[in-house]
Amino acid sequence: MRWGIFLIVIGLFSGCSNTSGEASLRTTPQDSIQIWANTAKDNRDLTLAERKGLLQRAYQENKVTKNRADQVKNLSRISLAYSNLGDTLNFRKTNKELMALAKQMEDDIAHGEAHWDLGDYLNRIRPDSSFYHYKEAYALFTKLELGEKQHYPGRMLLAIASLKENSKDYVGAEKDVIAAIDAFKKINAKDRLYNAYNILGNVQNGLMKFDKAIEYFNKAKEHVQFKPRADRDYLLLQNKNNIAATFLRKKNFGIAYDIYKEVQSDAEKIEEIDLLVRKVYTGVAISGFRSNQLTSEEALALINKSNSGLERLNNTYDLARNKQYIAEVLLTEKKIDEAIANAKEAKELAENADNNDRLLSSLEFLTQTDAKNSVQHAKAYFDLNEQLQLQERAIQDKFARIQMETDEIIEENESLAKRTQLLGGIAIGLLVLGIGVFTIISQRISNQRLKFQKKQQENNQEIYNLMLAQHGKMEEGKKSEQKRVSEELHDGILGQMLGIRLVLSGLNERNDPGAIEQRAELIVKLQELEEEIRTISHELNASAYQKVHNFILSMQDLMETVQKSSNIAIDFQPDHQFAWDSLHSDIKINSYRITQELLQNCVKHARCKNVNVVFQKDKNSLHLTVKDDGVGFDDSKKKKGIGVKNIISRVKKMEAQLEIKSQPEKGTEVIITIPNIDLKRQHPKPKSIRNTVVEV
Repeated sequence: MRWGIFLIVIGLFSGCSNTSGEASLRTTPQDSIQIWANTAKDNRDLTLAERKGLLQRAYQENKVTKNRADQVKNLSRISLAYSNLGDTLNFRKTNKELMALAKQMEDDIAHGEAHWDLGDYLNRIRPDSSFYHYKEAYALFTKLELGEKQHYPGRMLLAIASLKENSKDYVGAEKDVIAAIDAFKKINAKDRLYNAYNILGNVQNGLMKFDKAIEYFNKAKEHVQFKPRADRDYLLLQNKNNIAATFLRKKNFGIAYDIYKEVQSDAEKIEEIDLLVRKVYTGVAISGFRSNQLTSEEALALINKSNSGLERLNNTYDLARNKQYIAEVLLTEKKIDEAIANAKEAKELAENADNNDRLLSSLEFLTQTDAKNSVQHAKAYFDLNEQLQLQERAIQDKFARIQMETDEIIEENESLAKRTQLLGGIAIGLLVLGIGVFTIISQRISNQRLKFQKKQQENNQEIYNLMLAQHGKMEEGKKSEQKRVSEELHDGILGQMLGIRLVLSGLNERNDPGAIEQRAELIVKLQELEEEIRTISHELNASAYQKVHNFILSMQDLMETVQKSSNIAIDFQPDHQFAWDSLHSDIKINSYRITQELLQNCVKHARCKNVNVVFQKDKNSLHLTVKDDGVGFDDSKKKKGIGVKNIISRVKKMEAQLEIKSQPEKGTEVIITIPNIDLKRQHPKPKSIRNTVVEV
């Protein structure tokens, strides 16, 4: 059976990699991990080694899972399964990984469950550490919307209460159980109230309030109906057993015996609750013997029947109690040696099981019965009692300290929340005030902007008219200069050249001294004409270079206009070594318009005080730079307005590159680079004419 289940599980997982298998055998890696973990945790038909093997496969598969959220869920299952198997080493390892990953993923539910599992693991060996992890889990759960897991905070309170009860901090346990009951009632979790009232009954037993204990056990009984149907019969028997045990502690032996007999009759019919049956046998024996309804032989027979089952279950904790009860029965029959032997055996079993309560009662019994070693037993009793009291007090102090630190954190958080609310109120008030002030200022700025735009339009129109007039004057000057040059060439140089040509034509047929002299005179005249041509060339060159100031002067006029209308200081730095008017007219116009648009942006948006405009030639490129000290913007998020789009369009027309650098509060810098500038010049600088010698 066991091997069959194991092989089926392995077969299922092998089938997930077989693409030709049937659909029923196709499982995802996540399904496989979940099945492995659940099988290892719950299937008792497999050996411990086989179950650990499944968990190891699940752990290795989970390590290569890409989805981090799935990793957290799977690791939570694997960690809990290792805890159930008692594999301390692997549990601590996976629990630590789970805590780190859940915290990193901010999965507070998984993080809280990891603390919960670790608290359960440390419950018996380190109560103070267990308490700390329960409190951490409770703190994580209480700040979340848990949905179907909304009962988690109440369950944490129950775990804390049970821990305090085991540490005999009954008052603290009572407070936490009552808080858990209130939490369950708020969410109508009636199925959880059985456990809560059951623990509260145990706490009242610890406080020696037996009537209250019975009252709470009866309340627990009322909530058994809300538990799953399969668990109800066992829980009813458990509840009756608790009530009978309370009457036994109250020394109402007859009532205890009657209830124990009812429980025995029903419990013997259920094989799955063997441990409860063994405890009931002992309860029937002691209550019946003390109420004189059973003889010592009948009582011992029942206790021995209980012992046979407890030995098979390796339950030394309850065996210690049974051995002491046997000693008590034997003492009534004056079988002192046998009674002492059983009491000593009870003492050894209690020591092995860390059952300190039973160890104390065994020492007390031996002090009264073992006369030879009475002093030794009494000393051991008092030493142990003092040690246990110190330990309990130390644990309770640690509980109180952890609780105090938690309360301080909660109080500090509440104080911070109130302070945040106060600051939030002040912030809202300031925000409303700021919005009002901002609205007024914005309105004024808007009005000023409209006035500025109107003024700017007027200035733009004036600049346009000036540029048209300037262009007309330039054309007029150009035509006048062309006419003058034409006249000079036609009337002067061409007339003289014609005369020289005619004379030379006649002299070509003569070789006398007179002809030679005339040729020399003509050469002199040609040199004079050469000089006159050079003069005209220089005049043309000078005239061309006198035009360099036209474009720059237009830019200076633009910047002076902007300065006067906006109170912004503009520093214009043109490269005076470059012939700006030699550029193609499209480049000059586009450069002018781009600069105009950038200056308008400085006025409208930048809120700057200073602007630097630099026109610089570098090798075969021109760099036009406009930089302000304004508010700037995030150039990765700024939307492109119409102005920027126009600038980009003009840059493309010039076959140039645009670069915009800006950061909030650090101003804006716009750089336009025009490459291959020599190819974009309309009037290149004329080359000087070399002196030549005319050979005749």
